[in-house]
Amino acid sequence: GNWPHRQCFANIGLGYVFRMTREFEEARRHLHTAYKQAQDLQFPREEALALEFLGDVYRDEGSYLQARRFYWRAMAIGCEIAPEGDIVMEAHRRIGECLNHEGDQVEAFKSLHRALEMARDQGDRFEEAVTQRVICEAYVNSGNLKSARKAIDASIAILKDIEARHELGISLWTSAKLHLHEAENPRSAAPRITTLNEAWKDATLALDHFIRIDVPWWTEQARSLVRRVSGARNAQEKADREALRSGRVAKAGAYAPGEVIVHQSQTMRDMLQLCDMFASTGEPVLITGETGTGKEIVARRLHNYSDRADGPLVIVNVAAIPETMFEREFFGHVKGAFSGATSDGAGFAGRAHGGTLFLDEIGDLPIELQPKLLRLLQEGTYQALGDPNERRTDIRLVAATNADLDAKVRAGTFRADLYYRLRILDLPLPPVRDRVEDVLPLMRHFLGVAAGHPVDLAEYFNRLSLDLMEAYAWPGNVREIAMVARQAHVSLRALGRVEVKIRQLNLPDLLLTGPQGWDDEHGEGSATLLAMRAAGESSVAPAAVEPTAGLTHSEVVERSRILMALEENGGSRNLAAKRLGIGRSTLYRRMEKYGIPTRREDES
Repeated sequence: GNWPHRQCFANIGLGYVFRMTREFEEARRHLHTAYKQAQDLQFPREEALALEFLGDVYRDEGSYLQARRFYWRAMAIGCEIAPEGDIVMEAHRRIGECLNHEGDQVEAFKSLHRALEMARDQGDRFEEAVTQRVICEAYVNSGNLKSARKAIDASIAILKDIEARHELGISLWTSAKLHLHEAENPRSAAPRITTLNEAWKDATLALDHFIRIDVPWWTEQARSLVRRVSGARNAQEKADREALRSGRVAKAGAYAPGEVIVHQSQTMRDMLQLCDMFASTGEPVLITGETGTGKEIVARRLHNYSDRADGPLVIVNVAAIPETMFEREFFGHVKGAFSGATSDGAGFAGRAHGGTLFLDEIGDLPIELQPKLLRLLQEGTYQALGDPNERRTDIRLVAATNADLDAKVRAGTFRADLYYRLRILDLPLPPVRDRVEDVLPLMRHFLGVAAGHPVDLAEYFNRLSLDLMEAYAWPGNVREIAMVARQAHVSLRALGRVEVKIRQLNLPDLLLTGPQGWDDEHGEGSATLLAMRAAGESSVAPAAVEPTAGLTHSEVVERSRILMALEENGGSRNLAAKRLGIGRSTLYRRMEKYGIPTRREDES
C-alpha cells in the first residue's frame, strides 16, 4: 500500500545525495521523478520537498533566479500545508541565500531574519545554525564584518552542540574565509598574524571534518582555503621577521600568539642555536618532546630560517587522518581513482614542493605507509593514487613526535630504516620543568597575549604565587602555562582578583592568587597548596605548608620544590631526593633548614 510513497521518498533522498556529491544531472533526474510521483499520488509535502531540493541543485550551479522559482513554488505549497511550518521556514532561508548571491542584501535580510525567527519559534536548532551562517555571508557582502562574526560564531556553537558534522565543516570554512576578510580590514584591532592564525585553525578544522565524513568536493574546497591561508600566514610571518630585524615591530604585534619563542634559559638558548644550525641544511629533522613543548612553532622556525622560507610550509597532523584516507591525502590522486574523485587532487607531498613538509605525530604513521615515506625521503619520488607514473617532488621533511620511537621500533610498529633516516638531525625540546627560568617570562608573555598589551606579573599574582609557579612541574608544559594565563586574565577582569586553581592528578590542587597586596587587604591567605583529596590527609604533614617569612626568593623556590617532590612521591624521602637530584642526607638537611618535618606522620 505505501510502496509508491517509499519510491517517491527514495527518489528525493537519492536526489539529495547526488546533489551533495555534485552529480547534478543525476540529482535532477531523481528529483524530477520524485516531483511527478508526488503530484500523481497527491503528496503535497513530498512535492514541496522535491521542489526545494531541485532549487538547491540550481543554486549550487549558480543559477540563483531559477533556484528562487523552485523555492517560491515550494513555499506556496508549504503555506497551504502549514503557514508557519518547516517548509516555509526553509524556503525563506533558501530565497534569502539566493538574493544575497544576486546582490540584493536588503531583500535577502528580510527573508533570512524571517527564517531565523521561525526557526527559533519552532525550536529547530539545526535550521537556526544554517540560517545564521547565511546571515553571516549576507553581512560580509554588505561590509558589516562585526555582525558577520557574531552570526557565524553562533552558527558554529549550535552545530558543535548538536554534532552536525557536515554543516559544522561548512560553517568553519565560512568562518575561516571571514577571518581572511578581517585580516585585510585596516580598522581591525587584532594583529594581522593573529587573525590569520585563527583563519588557519578554522580552515584546518573544516578540512579535518570533510576528510572524516568523506565529501571530496568540500574537502578540496577546504584544502584550497588552507593553502590560501597558509600562503598569507607565511607572507605575514616573513614580513614580521623583517620588521623584527629592522626594529619596526608594533607593540601589539609582539603579543601575537606564535610570533616568538619566549626563553631566558641556557637550555632553550642551546636548543635554538641547534635549531638554527639545522635550518641551514636540507636534511630531515626529528623534533621530539612532551606534549605542549612547542614542536610546531620550532618546525616553523626551521622553515622560516631555511633557504626554503619563500616556499610552502605544509603542516600535517598524522594522527588526525584516518588510515583509509592517508595515502590519497598524502600522495594525492588522479581523476577516477576512487568514487567521487571527479578531478585530480594534489597531496601533501606535491603541495610541499619547494618548501617544507611538517609531519606532526609521526609515530602514528601506519606501518604499511612507512616504506612509501622512506622512498620519498631517499629518492624524492612517490606515486599518486591511481597514477601508474612516478612523480618527483623537492621537499625538506621535518617530523615531530611525543612517542618513544625507539620502543615502537622494538615493538615492530615503526620501521627502523625510516626511524634512522628521520633522525639524521635530532632536535629534543626540553620540558618546562627543565627550563624553570622561562616559567615567569612565558607567563608574562601569555598574559600579554590575553590582554593585548605588555603586562607586569604583579598586576596578576602575589609573590608566593610566582614562587609556586617556578616550583610547579607544569606537566602540560608551555600549553598549560598559556591556559593558566588566560584563566588568570579572565579572573582578574571578572572578579578584580586572580584565583586560578591548577588541578593535579592524585595530588593537592595548586591555588594561585593575586595581585600583589590583594590578599593582605582582604584578610585571606596567600597562594598555597590545598589538600583536595577525597579521603585521607596529605602525606606531607600540615606543618609542611607554613609561612616563608625570612627566606630569600631562591630559598622559597627551593622549599616549594621540596614540598612538590614529597607530594609527588607520596611522602617518600628516598624518591623525593632522586626526583630532586640530590642525596638523601642533603634532602634532610634542607628540610630541617626550611622547617619541613623529616619524618612522615605514619613513621612517628
